[in-house]
Amino acid sequence: MLAASLLASLALAQTATPAGAVPHANLQAPTWSPDGQNLSVEANFHEEKRIELLVGPPGALAPVSMPTRGSAALDGFDTRGGSAGRVMHELEWAPQGGGVFVYGASTAALDYDLYVSEGAPLAPHPGADGGPAWSPDGHWLVFTSARTGQGDLYLLDVQALEKPPRRVSKDDTHAELFPAWSPDSQQLVYVGHADEGDALWLVSLRNGVPQQLTNWPGEQLRPSFSPNGALVAFYANRDKGDRFDLYVIEPRIGAQPRKLLEGTVPNVHGPTWTANGQHLIVVTDDDDAYDPIVAVAVTGGPPTLLPLGTVGHGDIDLGMHQGVPTLAYVAQGLASDPTRDFKRLFVAPLPPLP
Repeated sequence: MLAASLLASLALAQTATPAGAVPHANLQAPTWSPDGQNLSVEANFHEEKRIELLVGPPGALAPVSMPTRGSAALDGFDTRGGSAGRVMHELEWAPQGGGVFVYGASTAALDYDLYVSEGAPLAPHPGADGGPAWSPDGHWLVFTSARTGQGDLYLLDVQALEKPPRRVSKDDTHAELFPAWSPDSQQLVYVGHADEGDALWLVSLRNGVPQQLTNWPGEQLRPSFSPNGALVAFYANRDKGDRFDLYVIEPRIGAQPRKLLEGTVPNVHGPTWTANGQHLIVVTDDDDAYDPIVAVAVTGGPPTLLPLGTVGHGDIDLGMHQGVPTLAYVAQGLASDPTRDFKRLFVAPLPPLP
C-alpha cells in the first residue's frame, strides 16, 4: 500500500524529462559538459561485457567512435562484425570547454588506455590506465595506472603531452583510486585501497607529501570536494558491511568525519554537491521507496525527497543547463511507466531546497 501511494505521488509530481535510452543496455555515469549543453553517458550491455559511450544534447545522444591506433582498429576489437568485450568508459570533459574530453578504452586483453575525444592515445603504456580526473584549471590530468604493477596515481601535464606522466603516489601497500581535485587545482584527495581496509588521503601538488585523513576498516568510495574546498564528501561502510553511508570531513589531518545519511547508493562521480555547497544530492538505498533521490544538508537534519516522478535511480550529475541547475540521472523509468526495466537517462531542473 505504501509503495502504491508513493508511486502515485511521484507521478503527480513529475518534473523529469526522458533524455536517452538504448535497447538492452543500462545507462550509467551521466556527465554534463562544462557549458551544460551536452551530456555523456555509458551504455552497459552487461550480457555482452560491452560498454559504449554516447555524447550529445539531451535527447540526441550519439555513439563515440571506437578509438584507433594508426589505420587499424584498436587492438583486440573485431571490426568485421561483433563488438563483444569492447569497453569505452570514464569520460571526463575538459573544463575549458570546446567539446574536448578524455576517456578510457580497453583491448580484448583488458589493457586499458586513455584517449582524447578524437581517439588519440594519452601516455600509452603496458598496464591498465583509468579513472582520469581533469583539474579545474585544465592544466593537469590525474589517473590511476598499473604500469608499475601497483595501482598508483600519475599526473599528466596537458600543456606538455610529450613528457611522460609523473608518479604522484608510491605506496606499495595500497592501490590509489578515485582521485578528486580541490577547486583550486592544488590538492588531490583519493582512496588508498588495501585488503585490511581503506583510507582517505590528501596530497598537495606543492609538496607532494600524502597525508592520511581516515583509517577505517571496510571500504571508502568516491570522495568529492565541496565547491569552496572546505569539505570532502565520501561513502563508507564503516558501521555495516553491506550498507554505504554518506560522510563529510574537513581536508586536514586530525579532522573527524561526520555521518550525514545512512544507506546510500554510491554514485560514480561521488556525492553530488549543489553549487552553493549547502546540500549533497544522493540516491538512498531503499527498495521499498524505489531508491529515491534526496538532498542532504551538510549542517545535518533529515533528507529532502526530490519529487522527480521517476523510480529505480542510479548515477547522478548536476550542471547548469540553459541557465538552470539541472540534474542528469539514470532511472528505471517514470512512475507512470507500465514497464520499468533497463535504466534510462532523464533530466530535471533541481527543485528548490530548504
